[in-house]
Amino acid sequence: MKILGIDLGGTQIKYGIVENGSVLESAKCDTPSSGSYRETLDKIIEISRNMLKSHQDIGHIGLAAPGIIDTSAGIIRYSNNLGWHEIPICADIQQAIGKKVKIANDAQCATLGEALYGAGKGYSRVAMFTIGTGVGGGFIRDGKLETDSYGSMAYIFGHSIIEFDGKLCNCGRRGCLETYASASAIAKRWARTDQDGITVKEIFELARTGDTLANEIVREFLEYLSAGAVNIANILRPHVIIIGGGVSASADLIVPVVNKAMQMNVYGFAFAQVKVVQAELGNIAGIVGAASI
Repeated sequence: MKILGIDLGGTQIKYGIVENGSVLESAKCDTPSSGSYRETLDKIIEISRNMLKSHQDIGHIGLAAPGIIDTSAGIIRYSNNLGWHEIPICADIQQAIGKKVKIANDAQCATLGEALYGAGKGYSRVAMFTIGTGVGGGFIRDGKLETDSYGSMAYIFGHSIIEFDGKLCNCGRRGCLETYASASAIAKRWARTDQDGITVKEIFELARTGDTLANEIVREFLEYLSAGAVNIANILRPHVIIIGGGVSASADLIVPVVNKAMQMNVYGFAFAQVKVVQAELGNIAGIVGAASI
């Protein structure tokens, strides 16, 4: 059965037709810059109608969205990225399109996509970090999301406290992993040196060449990410932890360091090992996962 998967982000909406985990057709567009729910809803409805014109056999729509998502109720309870509260988005889309709509957190959707069709395929317990502007997380057991009102709001890895009374996070609390191990954290660390105007990708490239400052920034990032990954391993004991998001393009610098931290710090590692790997699906993970809810 064909399913329309939509990955709603703060700056872009990615979408595609998915059948048995394969993306048959995909595209993307800008998320309305106003941040208005009404404008964004209208854009999603427009996308859905256009895709239905060329694929009339679409069974339903799967939606990945940032924030605290009540999957069972189809409601975005709170999204810091979008500035939305208590949004009944599934019902609104269903009313306009006439197709059933399912929703889950974007990082959990990416994890589901990777667990079923990517780097986590074949493992029964899969965790994932999506590292970009923020740090998202997901955990899949036996190929399924937890969709009750509590389970669908779980696995907020980026807001686990990694340093007590540490840096102020955008969420209003202090010491969240996201403030230390995100692309934004890397960029801010570089900017504090009065050498702004460089991308995170370029910082990793400089680290490869032996640049002292870039090496120090990447080392600090990896130290915090490793601590976060070890905590997740000790709490959830996945078979595999997948590193996804934009920063995963530098997995050659990330994965070996975090795997070493696993071996040294995961309790009982010799008896139940946890492996860290790079994501495989890239930008389509959220689309595939949304279609697989």
